[in-house]
Amino acid sequence: MKHYPISQNLYELTESQIANLDQEVTGGEGWHCYCSGYITKTTVFQNKISGRCRDFVEDHYVEIKVEERAITTFCSTCRRGEICVHIVALLYSWIYDSEGFVNIAESLKLIESWDKGELIEIIGRMILNDPNNLEIVNEQSHNFEEDFDTDGILN
Repeated sequence: MKHYPISQNLYELTESQIANLDQEVTGGEGWHCYCSGYITKTTVFQNKISGRCRDFVEDHYVEIKVEERAITTFCSTCRRGEICVHIVALLYSWIYDSEGFVNIAESLKLIESWDKGELIEIIGRMILNDPNNLEIVNEQSHNFEEDFDTDGILN
């Protein structure tokens, strides 16, 4: 299993950078969303954080990739590439609550130690819970030992 460290670019984000971004883009509404919203299912993998931001009306899936000189964002309910209050709220969550983010790399290490029967049972439950997950199984090569690529699954 490869080692997937959390990107230094994520660690270098500062509270003042996020606050400035918040003021410039949302007029401070991102802070309000962070404080009054309910952010759940937060994950981190290398340079990407994701989570769900719940407001009074709906649940927003948010994903942020932080590169050395750029931030790429996605919010399930906002315009593509737009930095919205949900994006800023997740960034605040990373700054203040990063210890609560599930590190996907650690989960992958744990999964690697499971036996085949356990994995088949889990995959079966995932498909039964959401039949759309069958697409993931059908996309994968049937020769997993030669073609298994964790990056391809996660990105």
